[in-house]
Amino acid sequence: MRRLVALLLCLLAAATPAAADTLRIGVNTLPVSRGDPFKGNGRPGTLVWYALYDGLTRLDEQGRLAPALATRWTMVTPTRWRFDIRRGVRYSNGRPFDAATAAAVLNWLAGPGGKKTVVGNELRTLDKAMAAGPFELIVETNRPDPILPKRLIAALMVEPRAWAERGPADFAFAPVGTGPYRLAGWDQRRRTVTLVRNPYAWRRGAMARLEFVELPDAAVRTQALLSRDVDIAPVEIEEIDRLHDRRVPTLTVPSMSVMSIALINQRPGPSPLKDQRVRQALNLAVDREALARVLLRGYGRPASQPAPRGSFGHDPTLPPLAHDPARARKLLAEAGYPNGFPLTIEVQTNAFPADSLIFQSVASDLRKIGVRPTIRVITLADYLRKLGGNLWTVDAFGATWNSAPYNDVTRPMESFSCKRPKPFFCDKAVAGELSAATARLDEREREAALKAMARRYREVAPALLLVEQIDIYGHQPDLAGVGIANRVPVWENIKRKGPAS
Repeated sequence: MRRLVALLLCLLAAATPAAADTLRIGVNTLPVSRGDPFKGNGRPGTLVWYALYDGLTRLDEQGRLAPALATRWTMVTPTRWRFDIRRGVRYSNGRPFDAATAAAVLNWLAGPGGKKTVVGNELRTLDKAMAAGPFELIVETNRPDPILPKRLIAALMVEPRAWAERGPADFAFAPVGTGPYRLAGWDQRRRTVTLVRNPYAWRRGAMARLEFVELPDAAVRTQALLSRDVDIAPVEIEEIDRLHDRRVPTLTVPSMSVMSIALINQRPGPSPLKDQRVRQALNLAVDREALARVLLRGYGRPASQPAPRGSFGHDPTLPPLAHDPARARKLLAEAGYPNGFPLTIEVQTNAFPADSLIFQSVASDLRKIGVRPTIRVITLADYLRKLGGNLWTVDAFGATWNSAPYNDVTRPMESFSCKRPKPFFCDKAVAGELSAATARLDEREREAALKAMARRYREVAPALLLVEQIDIYGHQPDLAGVGIANRVPVWENIKRKGPAS
């Protein structure tokens, strides 16, 4: 580890010093799909993509749905929506953005190629889109989908002519969007991405240049902040005191995510995890209060349900799941496992604060009820491949109930259900109840139905729920305008204080 830290710091030191109008950003990893924004729907990709692209809608810094490339939207019928398109917007190659270009992007996502992507799959209710005028977009769905405007946050508006001419693979190397910045360089050897201001941007960046530097190790990101080699970076929770001692500010915000271990019941052959009593026992084994109080230092909260606080569908009356090892052992015995069983879990670490320590603590709790866990750390690319095709050969894997980027529990509930094209967990009764709940057009009725679904998910236990997670960013004290929206700093608002700004 010391050699790794030294090597990465040497690479940083060898880099060109940042100018006053350059914002240098340390990230744990760069997007696996480069500039293709449809192969993922969250960090780390959105750290770069939100600087390059806009959606029709967005989340603001308070987690509320807000206008972006669409200024207003209306449900005309349960399966037909009208969006008013922002006027005067151009892509970074100078081509205009209007209702016709928006329709072209949405129709690609609704087509055969788009449906194979992460974002296209999440927009599976999308039927077709059409321009009713230069700035009037009509979107039709194949069934009522009251959260369509939230889903469209993920439909980032690539430039459709370049996308069609070059194809997604080549487009990813030279992306074209309407965001405040455009791509200037992607250095695979140095693992850096450079963006410069988009001259046509409707939301102009305060800084002339963004430089993303891949720093996988959290200790290296902290040291890079202390040595002023980067201006802003996600940091680990145990580094907060060290940063504050050196007068480096930190910003801690909810991540709209519940950290968990997904319990697979769709593998062929027998498995203890196909028994609901076993899944309930695993949940009873874990001391979530300790995870939140000790490892997250009180910044996070013990999980009580699929939706974290602040997300649509959260039920504040539900207490955290109980910690009852005696009851857990009794359930295992009833299910035919009085001596426990081996459990292999694959996880990705360095994605959330203290995640590695949390997984270790969970493994320790499971051993106390006779379960014998083995935790394997895998790469992000391997994780995404296995998740997309349900290619898991293990018993369980680390997964978040991620309400971002919609701030709505519908998204993770659908993910932990039969609704996935290749589900890792399926309970047909629950899936039917979820379909009925999410189809309710009245917002109050839908919220009440989702709260009822939270209790059903606690009962069925498709995952070992752990804690409501957080995001922590450290940044240089000379930066102004640092705010977080949808887990990503609002890059165009960040500037330096004083004359340099």
